[in-house]
Amino acid sequence: MTDATVNMTASDHRKGLILTAIGGTLFTFDVPLARLAMTDQWTLIFVRGIFLALAIVIFWLAFRRINGARLPFINGWAGIIVAITNTLANIMFLSAVTKTTAANLVFILALNPIFCAILAWIFLSERVHRWTWVAVVTSVFGVCIIVWGGLSTGTYVGDLLAVGVALCTAIALTVIRKTGKNVVTSLAVGSLVSAGIALFWGAQPSGLAPEGWGWLALNGLLVIPLASGLIALGPRYLPAPEVAMFFLLDVVLTPVWVWLIFDEIPTTQALIGGAIVFTTLFVHGVWRYLSSKQVSEEELFVSGVR
Repeated sequence: MTDATVNMTASDHRKGLILTAIGGTLFTFDVPLARLAMTDQWTLIFVRGIFLALAIVIFWLAFRRINGARLPFINGWAGIIVAITNTLANIMFLSAVTKTTAANLVFILALNPIFCAILAWIFLSERVHRWTWVAVVTSVFGVCIIVWGGLSTGTYVGDLLAVGVALCTAIALTVIRKTGKNVVTSLAVGSLVSAGIALFWGAQPSGLAPEGWGWLALNGLLVIPLASGLIALGPRYLPAPEVAMFFLLDVVLTPVWVWLIFDEIPTTQALIGGAIVFTTLFVHGVWRYLSSKQVSEEELFVSGVR
């Protein structure tokens, strides 16, 4: 391998780390910004859904214009499934924001890669390493501690909704992996449908304070679209396991922001369960990263690059 190749690889890796770190950090502001809107769950679902759909449609139109692509807005059956799961995830996520603590929510959402591994094993016939099964069992145990604590604090409904969000997200990711189709615009459909359902069930956008509109506009038009875009660029420069590890920033930073802004302190059960989930996923992520790096180095050696 030449010095130029090494330098280019190191430069790309640093670029990937910076982009993914910024994207992962921006995601941690999702829950605090939703809380700052100070409104009911249906109004929250409606307004945020409209803003997210608008941002995605603008991006889709700009992409078609710049690249001349003629991608369908709903890309086959995969697009339909992603639209449905995104609709359910939107409703459950924003309902959970109002029914459980931020710590409980992000700790449980961290189950997403665990659900992905299980679904890939069932539907894609992908081999699951024994250490991944250990991580599955350990993480589920940690979440059970969180939900059990929610029975005494009254947050168990929100905790269960968070489990549903993680499962819906894992289903969508499994479908995308199975088909390989670009279904980003299905997220706009899911946002619009969830907004329509929220309006039917009693959303009152006219009662939302100007500050609430501002926080949700910042979230839906800028923070989440920008975070998603930066995270999507990550795999171009970094191994997928390394990109996935940046999602753990949400587990660490979101409870900190909510504590600083709202003085919301996690319960003992949430801290214990969250520590189990975070430690398990972090160790598992490091192991996957080192494994993928070793495989890549072996492939380079065999191919004669070195």
